[in-house]
Amino acid sequence: MKIWKAKDKIDFNFNDYNFKIKPGDKFLFADDVFNALPEPVKSRFEQAHSVLPPFYKGEPLNGKTLLVIAQAAIGDALCMTPALREIKKKYPDITLNVTISGRAKPVLEGLPYIDNLLPMPVSFKEVAKADYIVKTIEMVNTPQFDNLSLIDYFLWKLCIYKADEETPDINVDEAVLNEMKEVFDRIKQASGGKKVLLFHYLASSVHRTLPPKLLKEIEDLIWDEYVPVICSLPDEDITVETALDVYGIRAANLSVFMKNIKYLIASVSLSDAVITADTATLHIAAGLKKPTVLISGPIDAELRASNYQTVIPLAPNYTGQSCVSPCMKHATEGPCIEAQIKRQFYSPCIESIPPDVIYFALKDAELLRVKEYPKPQKCIVCDFAGDIPLFEVINGSRVFECPSCGLHFTYPMKIMDYEDAYNKNHKDLLSYGNMAYDSYQNVEQENIEVEKWSRTPRFNVLLPILSQIPKGRLFDIGCSTGFFLLIAKKFGFEPYGMEASEKAVEIAKNTNKLNVVQALSFDELSEDFKRAYNIITAFEVLEHVYEPMKFLKEIHSLLDESGVLILSCPPFYKFENTAKGYRKYKWWYNDYPPHHVTRWKPFTLHYALKKAGFDEVHIFTEPLIPGTVLEGITPSGFDLKLPDGQVIDVNANVTRTILLGTLTPLYLNSRLLGNFQYAIAVKGKNPINFEELIKKAIKYSAVEIIWGR
Repeated sequence: MKIWKAKDKIDFNFNDYNFKIKPGDKFLFADDVFNALPEPVKSRFEQAHSVLPPFYKGEPLNGKTLLVIAQAAIGDALCMTPALREIKKKYPDITLNVTISGRAKPVLEGLPYIDNLLPMPVSFKEVAKADYIVKTIEMVNTPQFDNLSLIDYFLWKLCIYKADEETPDINVDEAVLNEMKEVFDRIKQASGGKKVLLFHYLASSVHRTLPPKLLKEIEDLIWDEYVPVICSLPDEDITVETALDVYGIRAANLSVFMKNIKYLIASVSLSDAVITADTATLHIAAGLKKPTVLISGPIDAELRASNYQTVIPLAPNYTGQSCVSPCMKHATEGPCIEAQIKRQFYSPCIESIPPDVIYFALKDAELLRVKEYPKPQKCIVCDFAGDIPLFEVINGSRVFECPSCGLHFTYPMKIMDYEDAYNKNHKDLLSYGNMAYDSYQNVEQENIEVEKWSRTPRFNVLLPILSQIPKGRLFDIGCSTGFFLLIAKKFGFEPYGMEASEKAVEIAKNTNKLNVVQALSFDELSEDFKRAYNIITAFEVLEHVYEPMKFLKEIHSLLDESGVLILSCPPFYKFENTAKGYRKYKWWYNDYPPHHVTRWKPFTLHYALKKAGFDEVHIFTEPLIPGTVLEGITPSGFDLKLPDGQVIDVNANVTRTILLGTLTPLYLNSRLLGNFQYAIAVKGKNPINFEELIKKAIKYSAVEIIWGR
């Protein structure tokens, strides 16, 4: 931002303001605002040199004047409000002034904690009055802006960091509301009393706009319950009506009523739910606590909606020829590169989201809106009996997070029918999840099965450990079709197994000739299966169990003295989760109810095993390998400028090769970043140094998986 001085008298309309400037008047401009001036106006300013007030860094503000210098689109302006509200609450006698674009000004007008709304550009006389200034302009494509949610960005800028309420304040104009209520009442009456879904498919760029065809597919899914309406602002798109006709969409197009942002706010207020690609509509809906689905492909949906308690951020699972979603590119003109490669208009990542998933997300957003719902009285692992907060709603279930031990668990708990899982009878989000039951049933000859599963990272890391454990009776809980039992047999163990699915047990017995029993609980086991075991294994079972502490204690009782339990479960802190933060509503995976009813952090798992009576507990994961690194980061190309001035275009493939090669130490030594989490728990005393063995196992497995033998 710079200060510019008028060389002569200038009267002009700009940025939705009418400016009457006298010769010598100084104004502070955001650089992009000054560059947007018409050339004849721009030439009538000259750069001036004046000292700005100090930037605010958290100093006490009692009795002071703070100027927040913002330009801000509508959505950005809304996201400022929690930070502005909190700083006024902290310092009630502060004078709080805010510069803003004329287009965004209406959403801040009337808020009691803003003393003065000033234009952008702002007179230097107003700037000079301030004791401190906060700069929130030229944000797009800056690393801070691109890596924080908008709410967090402004909280950080104002050194507040946490607000009591992190949703925007929305002023609903009563006159406009009454005007639009008549329209909405007529729509509801004509639809037979259906709820109204506001569908905002246009965004500020084609890059993020939803295909109209998607509305037609969603409309067919929701029609019995909702009547959709479109409320695009007049300057957003003049082709809405054409798009509706082309695809036979029955939605009511209310765009003609949207005279300005106040009409969109009123329409969101009158709607029962919202599906949007537009972030301004998102922030309005979140502030009004409407059940909302944000669909975003290029930009991280979670980043835009993580502060909101009534919003499901819906991201695609897309890997294309030129990108991996989200690419985080703020395209403003034309289709994205991937769309151009595929010779289409809309972003392929957005088109990859199944309409059914959007419908399921809408139903989950409705659950988020419910205030009164069953809550757990205590944690099922540590017995913590205080308030246990809701972590997420997904697939029609609520997942809670214990503030004491960190366990995630669903409540009320509903366990999946695993016969249905093997037969693919589920009709929910899990229809799109990557459940492995198909691969378990593709059984080949024993030697081929052993070789195939031994190469899999989740079992390869166990081979050095199995080689050092004394041989004896091994019991695999949740053994599926018996592929690990075949590995155990090769290592000299006497294998036994139990499995809930009749279909899987049949394959294990008839094809793999294994001693396996169908059972859902230990109580159902025959006496032959209740004898003591040297080693018990339970791979990806714990997260399915209704009473995990009872399960672990019963395993403890089945082990002989110095017996060993090896179990695995999905890792909370795998590289992807560590790189991106644990992602809510990761619908394309399967780590949610009713498939998984608990989630385990390393310290939670350690605590539970010690509480169950185990004397020695070791937590680790399979090795971090290059493929899993790229689930957490997306290497990008760059221009490399040499000392002689030559510029070399380094493409993304070269960056990828350099990056993955540089991370070699992580592959050999990362203890907790891999894609499957393990615990080795010992009953009594065991002479094996498991810590040393685990370190070696990770190294051996990493070099073998990545570079071969």
